[in-house]
Amino acid sequence: MKIKSSLFRTLPARLTFFYTLLFAVLSLAVFEMIDNNLETNLLQRIDTEFSGDGSECVEIYRESGIEGLRREVFLETEGEGDEHVFIRVYSPEFKVVASSDLSRWQGLPEHTRQLEAGRSERFKTIYLPGNPHRVRIFFQELGEGHLLQFGKILSDDEHLLQDFRRMFYLSFAVMLLAGILFGFYLAKNALSGIQRVRRGADQMSRGDLSQRIALNGGSEEIRNLTHSFNRMQDRIQSLISELQNVTNNVAHDLRSPVTRMRGLAETTLTGGQNLEEYRDMAGAVVEECDRLVGMINIMLEIAETDAGLRPLAHAPVDMKEMVLDVAELYSSVANDKGIALTTKVPEGPLIVPGDRRCLQRALANLLDNAIKFTQQDGEVEVSAFAENRTIIVTITDNGPGIPADDLSRIYDRFFRGDQSRSSPGNGLGLSLVQSIIHAHGGEISVRNVANQGTRAKLSIPIH
Repeated sequence: MKIKSSLFRTLPARLTFFYTLLFAVLSLAVFEMIDNNLETNLLQRIDTEFSGDGSECVEIYRESGIEGLRREVFLETEGEGDEHVFIRVYSPEFKVVASSDLSRWQGLPEHTRQLEAGRSERFKTIYLPGNPHRVRIFFQELGEGHLLQFGKILSDDEHLLQDFRRMFYLSFAVMLLAGILFGFYLAKNALSGIQRVRRGADQMSRGDLSQRIALNGGSEEIRNLTHSFNRMQDRIQSLISELQNVTNNVAHDLRSPVTRMRGLAETTLTGGQNLEEYRDMAGAVVEECDRLVGMINIMLEIAETDAGLRPLAHAPVDMKEMVLDVAELYSSVANDKGIALTTKVPEGPLIVPGDRRCLQRALANLLDNAIKFTQQDGEVEVSAFAENRTIIVTITDNGPGIPADDLSRIYDRFFRGDQSRSSPGNGLGLSLVQSIIHAHGGEISVRNVANQGTRAKLSIPIH
């Protein structure tokens, strides 16, 4: 009993049960309608025969009287058999003046009131004692108060109805059994994709994120569910990978600042230990802590942006205005190095949906790098324009460029090429820029330009 209850709790079994129940109810309703219609048609056929015979008897009575009816009664019952039909003719006083052999028709109604009712109710179905079959009775007014009563046993029609019902029930049983088996197979096959998703979830719960659910066969809903589950699994794996990267970066690249702080503290403790040395040591430790906190915050921001956990605004941002603002902000830094900073923007606005603070930070980071690695008396150009429903921002300098071996690694966290090791920084700038631009659905590319230095290109879609 427990196994049956557990089986019924499965979705294929429940769907099969309810669909089978619906099929059975509808089939029985259709059968009932057909059965009633068939029975009505059979009765109508007999009533039509009765009406024709009644009209014929009326004509015979008018032409030949009661004697002619007696002959007609004899011929009618002899042709069909007095065990199947009976005929009686009543006088106005309800006395039988002519009839067929009634020895096999025991229990026929004889009461005057019943015969009076027959005048208003021409067709009637009755049951006779000891006879399993119904009898159809017909009353016909002959004229001058005489009444004709026809009766016919419905055994042939009932046999036909029984054969029909027997055939229906047999077909119904076969179709019901086939429907249960076939319906269960279809339901189980249609829901097999859910089982694959469940097995995938079990693998995820055990920490295995390497397997993906195959998108083969099944309905559109199952394929959509499988696709969504695979995307969720990719997302989870990406988050875990991002967490591992952050953990590795913290363990590897933040060791140096901590080591420097410990070295400062140890040197101070083993030295002269005067107040001035303690103050210098505290100031250096505070400075290293600030750098350390800054690095941690940038790493967390990159990880959250890549994982989609940091909500970004999608307000209209004018990239033309932003380019001009950032160029003005860094104009003094460029002037101090003797670098010519120029901008090239169109007259109209360049609107994109995005987070103004994040986009401004990305643009400022690229411009800061361009100025930082451009020699004195060099040139830096910032341009913005629209192309194929995309806003393009380029920052071009005529510095020394980036070595070819380093181009593929410039987006790695904490990576610093040989040229940048002498400059302040932590190697997280381009990683942050890439995360911000990707979060806006855009792309970033950095490449060397022949005889011009380096060009950074940002592509941000308008929609």
